[in-house]
Amino acid sequence: MDVQRYISSGIIENHVIGLVSEAENREMEVAIQQHPEVKAAVDAAQQDLEKYVMMMAQKPPVHLKKQILERLKQDAGAAEPAIPVTQPVAIDEEIPVIDYTPRTPISPLKIWQYGAAAAFTLLVASAVMNIAYYTKYNDSQSQYASLQSSQDSFAAEKDTLSAQLHRAQEELTLMKDPAFKWIKMLGTPRHQGNVATICWDPQSKATFILAQKLPEPPPDMQYQLWAIVNGKCIDAGVFSTGEQATSMQKVKDVVNAQAFAVTLEKKGGSPTPTLDQMFVAGKVAG
Repeated sequence: MDVQRYISSGIIENHVIGLVSEAENREMEVAIQQHPEVKAAVDAAQQDLEKYVMMMAQKPPVHLKKQILERLKQDAGAAEPAIPVTQPVAIDEEIPVIDYTPRTPISPLKIWQYGAAAAFTLLVASAVMNIAYYTKYNDSQSQYASLQSSQDSFAAEKDTLSAQLHRAQEELTLMKDPAFKWIKMLGTPRHQGNVATICWDPQSKATFILAQKLPEPPPDMQYQLWAIVNGKCIDAGVFSTGEQATSMQKVKDVVNAQAFAVTLEKKGGSPTPTLDQMFVAGKVAG
C-alpha cells in the first residue's frame, strides 16, 4: 500500500466524520492496525475535529453558576433532601431553567456528522435547483432559436415576394408603354411549337425578352438573342430559361433591327450564330 497516497486520498477525513461505507470502514481499521502513519493521521483528524466543535460550542451564562451555588446553600441549611441531578431545578421564576448537560452526552464526532449530513442535504437540494433552472434556460434558448429561425425564414420569403412584385410592376409598365414594340418569335421548321417574345423600344434601344416556351438547354449550352439588320446577325446577349422563363429579361440594347432570332450556343455566347441551331425567329412589324 502507498501509505502517503492513501492518507492524501481523503478517506481518513471521511472515516472520522462517518461518511465511508462499511467496506471502507473495515479497510480503514486494518490500515490503522498495520500502518502507524495511518493511525497517527486518524488521531490528528479526530483532534482537529474536536477542536473545531469545541470552538463552535456556546458557553452557559456566567451568572448561572452563582445562582446554582446559592440555591444549594439554601437547600443544605433547610436540611431538605437533595434534588436528583436529573430533575430540573427552578432557580428563579423570571429566569427559565436551562439544562446544559444532556442526559445522553453527544460526542463531538456525532455533532460533526450531523452537521456534515445537513450540509450534504443542502448541497443536493442546491444541485437539484440548479439542474431545474439550467433545463428551463436551455428550453428557453431552444425556443428563442426556433423563433429566430422562423423570423429569418419569413424575412427571406418577404424579400423574395417583394422582388417578384417589383418585377411584375416593371413588366406592367413596359406593357403599358406605347413606345415599346412587341415582336413574337415562333419556332423554326426544325423546332415547331417553341415561342419567345421581344419587347423593344427603338428610341431608347432598351430590349427585353420573354422566353415563354423554349426547351431547357444542356448544362454547357445557353440561348443567345440576335438582332438581324440587312441579313447580318448582331449579338443581343444571352438569357436564361427555367424559373426566369416567365419574367422579362433585360438583354443588350438594340440600335436597329428588322427581325430577331434565338440560337443555341455554347455557354457564355458566340460571336457568330449557329444557324442550324436556330429555335425561334420573328420579324419587326412596320
